[in-house]
Amino acid sequence: MTEKKELTQERLREIAWEVGSQYPIPLTADYIALTMVHPHLGHVHWHIHEESLVAIKVKYGEAFNYVPLIIRVYDVTDIIFDGLNAHSFFDIQVGGLNGNYYFTVPQLGRSYMAEIGLRAGDGTYRLVARSHPLYFDRDRPVGNYQIEGLFVGGTIKRKFPVENIFDARIYERINRELAGIEQQELAVAMIFIGFNLGTSPDSALGRFIANCVQRLNKFGVAGQLFMPLLEAGESGHAGESVMSGLEALSKTVFKQLETTHQEQPFHLIHCHDWYSAQVGLSATKSLKLPLVFSLHSTEHERAQGYQTSQVSPLISRWEKEAAQAASLVIVPHSSTRQQVISLYDTPPEKVVIIPDVLVGGGPTAPPNPAEVKGWFGLNQDAPLVLFAGEISHAAGADLLMDALPIVCRGHGTAQFVFAGEGPLKGELEGRSWRLGIGHRCRFLGDVSSETFRNLLMAAEFVVIPARTWQGEGLAQLALDFGKPVLTTHQAGIHAVVHGQNGLVTYDNPGSIVWGLQEMLANPLHGSMLRLAARRKSDDSPSLETVAAQHFMYYEIALENYRGGSNA
Repeated sequence: MTEKKELTQERLREIAWEVGSQYPIPLTADYIALTMVHPHLGHVHWHIHEESLVAIKVKYGEAFNYVPLIIRVYDVTDIIFDGLNAHSFFDIQVGGLNGNYYFTVPQLGRSYMAEIGLRAGDGTYRLVARSHPLYFDRDRPVGNYQIEGLFVGGTIKRKFPVENIFDARIYERINRELAGIEQQELAVAMIFIGFNLGTSPDSALGRFIANCVQRLNKFGVAGQLFMPLLEAGESGHAGESVMSGLEALSKTVFKQLETTHQEQPFHLIHCHDWYSAQVGLSATKSLKLPLVFSLHSTEHERAQGYQTSQVSPLISRWEKEAAQAASLVIVPHSSTRQQVISLYDTPPEKVVIIPDVLVGGGPTAPPNPAEVKGWFGLNQDAPLVLFAGEISHAAGADLLMDALPIVCRGHGTAQFVFAGEGPLKGELEGRSWRLGIGHRCRFLGDVSSETFRNLLMAAEFVVIPARTWQGEGLAQLALDFGKPVLTTHQAGIHAVVHGQNGLVTYDNPGSIVWGLQEMLANPLHGSMLRLAARRKSDDSPSLETVAAQHFMYYEIALENYRGGSNA
């Protein structure tokens, strides 16, 4: 009796190999295929039938007897190939009706097509088979750079998408901290009671909490928000009437929470700041649920050394009671943590720091880049290059114009906007029309800051082709907007790092032609994304990392609470 082999991936590959070796697919048609090994190396493989060669010899006579079989490789970049209109070609003499051959690619960034056929002594060529065209990319890092990723736990069986791969250290910590904790479903009631504009659902803090709840869904945390706003005529420091109103509203919110919990139980209660403390205290006592208490600031911090209000002792007492009853206290700063530990007698091991990410409403989103181009009668689908500043000899505006005819011949759609005034403005605008590129250039003169911002957002990159030293303001602004910069050594702009966030050329038309062509053919979007992601990671935490840390501490708090309850 033969032993059964387990049907593993390796065994399936063995079976597939055996079937392919013993029962190969018959080749019924002539073919030649072209592939790219790497940008500098191409590969062709082919199979043709003897009958195909005999048919050519019968049709075209003795001139094709005893002639070599050749592979002809065409450059068909940006054309619809008809057999005669290639930019160039070269021949490779081969032997055998089937085989393969490696060849060196003569020029990168081009499309090639291969044919196999017979070539007579007088150079006449007859085709047998033709491949599909294939683009041989430039020999450079890939331009399609993604900062998203997928976290897959090692010691814990968790996986979820990651918005920013530079936040990897946060997820590595999650993996370590939760290694001994069994994955649990989490339903969290999030309490945030507002009593003035600064604590309303539309405040910066209210938006932060709502965004955090939304991000927590990705980690398998089902969060439900309870965010009522107290209707009161008084704002600023809480008065006695406000405190009475908060106590009444807290009872109402607790009843809503209790009803919801009976229908769909929560695993954990998370309250924010002193005005939500009473709900949290009631919930943890009556519903026997662990409490997480976020103190975004203490009453002592809010007083900032000034005389406290008459209700400050009551507020501090609420903060202390909630901090001591909570399984976990979250604060945004080390100074707040120290106050919670010293003023409220809270054990240090249960006070953790998670920064707040408070963002305002933000500026109105700029128009779509295509819409901006349309304002100035430009092709909405074509790239836009921006020159901004004085249109003068020192700023190199004439050098840019000298380069444009060559660039425009090589790039059929690129468009150029000159924003600013200067002594050369009229002359260069006239030259653009005499050179036949006026329809692809716009001289706008001085523009408003809003218009300039929209142009910057619509541009592929900014050009600063100066002959003399320039300030770094424009370059830095462009980089802040995520736009690479083409500049010159003579401009002395240190913010531009060659090959990372822009290119640095010399103050002559030939060098600027190279820079423009390179930036148009090989955009630095990937590098700019990397820099933006690093800057974002270094400057402040993202909402996603904050949500990830909440997720981690929720799991820990729930595990500790259950362990304490079972003890």
